[in-house]
Amino acid sequence: MDKAAALAVMTAHGWLSRRPMTFREEVVRRSRLQHFDTGTSFYNAGDDGLGMYGLVSGQVLIRLPPADTIGSVASPGTWLGDATAFRREARWVSATAGAPSWVLHLEQRDFEEMIRDAENCRHFAINTSEALSEAVTIVSNLIQPDSEVRVAQRLLTFMGLFGETRRRALTVTQADLGVICGLSRQTMSKVLTGMVDAGIIAVGYRRIDIIDEAALYALATHDERVWR
Repeated sequence: MDKAAALAVMTAHGWLSRRPMTFREEVVRRSRLQHFDTGTSFYNAGDDGLGMYGLVSGQVLIRLPPADTIGSVASPGTWLGDATAFRREARWVSATAGAPSWVLHLEQRDFEEMIRDAENCRHFAINTSEALSEAVTIVSNLIQPDSEVRVAQRLLTFMGLFGETRRRALTVTQADLGVICGLSRQTMSKVLTGMVDAGIIAVGYRRIDIIDEAALYALATHDERVWR
């Protein structure tokens, strides 16, 4: 992995892909490319909030204190840490590599230099606002009483909410998805089996493929039920 390859990924996916090319190039130029093995932490809750991390390849597990529970799984194109970088305060959550991962680290010094420019500051704030929108969506999802609808909505969230090319191959285990959705292993298995039987998804090892996005959306919006 090199900076040119990292820029190509970030130009195709996520928040940075929707920002002007000059801004993308400056962020990538200033960032340090790092590799993390599975299970290695980018940062932990309580650590100093030093800069932002952009996932180029692999997977990031977002863990929530105090129980260190998985709250979300981030895919390439995701940028983390901007809220605490803006506030210059300790991290609120932990971020751990769920698979071998390449990451761009925009250090706090470079972040501070870039936000001196008002337009750059606006670009970073857009990432923060998108993360807030996703957090509200996740909270709404967790209070959804119907387990089928809850899972369908969460899969749509993983596919992407903000206009980038939607991901159809999701690298998440059934067990992690169950934790994220707040469902028992038995209930999660029943829901996924129903979706597989209906031709909405296919399930593999640490992977869920979206086969019929329209049907998944219909299920997420209460239009249909797979099982009763």
